This record gives sequence, C-alpha cells and structure tokens, in this order.
Amino acid sequence: MKFKAEIDNVRTLKKGMKITIAIGDKEAGNVLKNMYNFMDKPITVEFLVDDELQVERLKQLSPEQRKKIYAILRDMEAYIGDSVENLKEKTKESFIKATEYEDFSLSNCSKDLAYDYIEFLLSLCFEIGVPFSDSPADAFEDVDRYLRLCLAKRVCAVCGRPGEEHHWNAIGMGRDRRKIDDSDLRKLCLCREHHTEVETIGRDTFENKYHVYGVLWEV
Repeated sequence: MKFKAEIDNVRTLKKGMKITIAIGDKEAGNVLKNMYNFMDKPITVEFLVDDELQVERLKQLSPEQRKKIYAILRDMEAYIGDSVENLKEKTKESFIKATEYEDFSLSNCSKDLAYDYIEFLLSLCFEIGVPFSDSPADAFEDVDRYLRLCLAKRVCAVCGRPGEEHHWNAIGMGRDRRKIDDSDLRKLCLCREHHTEVETIGRDTFENKYHVYGVLWEV
C-alpha cells in the first residue's frame, strides 16, 4: 500500500526511533481500510521525498521561528498590556516601513524574513525594556549576530537587561583599560549580575551554561 504523508515528529528512543506520520484527508480513508491488515506485522517503509517541495519548505520560516516570534509578542503583551494580535499587526507594520519587505504572513513567510523580524522585535524590546521569559539568544541560529546586537543595544546577552561591555579576552595585569586598543579583543555585553557570575565560575563554564561568548565588535 502506498500513500502520501508527512513526517510529523521524530523521537530517538533507547532502542531505535519513533516516527509519527501525518496523513491527509484524501489518503486517510484508504489507510484506515487497510491498516488493520498490517497490525502486529513487520512492514517495510520507503520514504520518497518531493525535492522541489522540500526546497520550498526549507526556505520558509521554521516552527521554532514562529514559536519564538509569538513568545516575544507574549512577553511584550505582559509588559505593555496590549494584545498579541494587536502587537503583531503594529510591529509588522513598523517592520515593513523600516525595511524593504512587503506585507507577509507568519504562516508561510521566508526564513530570512523571519530572522529579520525577530531581530526587529528583540531590538524593540531592548529599547523599551521588555523582560523576557526565555533567553533571547534562543531566537538566533546565528549567535554572533545576536551577540553583536546586544553590544550595539547595550543589553545583557543572557537576560536582556541593561548591560556593559565585558572583555572576553584577558587584558592583562597592569594595563590601562582606558588607553589600550581593544579592537582585536572579543567582547560580550553583560549585566552586573552575569558579569559577576562569569568572573566567579570562569569563562568556559559560563559559556557552557548560557551558550554565549565574546565576539569581535567595534562601535
């Protein structure tokens, strides 16, 4: 029996793997008629991928991006008091005006647009002081891009609170920080609390804990 389906979820088990298949309405009836003939029997599954369709899907925003966008909007809702839907429409309008993008939908926009929109939302949140329920860094696959945004906005890369530059590379004892050229030193923006923590637990432990690190950056 052959039928079209989509992989809905994949889970790695202690022994093997569990794959959940989503079947469309047109195929469901035929599958139900024949499914019980194969219950408790070994079957061989052949996966055939529609290359063109897969390429198009890879260009679209991911479920993780959509989830992060709405998480940021909910944080804005809790802080500002406006509804998620109103904030979505207002921020989309401002985003379109500030960029060359046209109107878009969060159901099928491109992955690149979604990244730019997420960065726009985070920049807005940094400017007005919206506290985050999750780490803002989770919104970026390109972590360096996020870390430079934090340095530009002077917000902590861990929690999003106001922060200051922290030299990730050791400057060295006896050197005047006000006079040295630190353009070739990696930097990370941290609030006072997380600045103290990195000096307490050490750079490597801090990076493993929060998945942030110093990057080269100049004003």
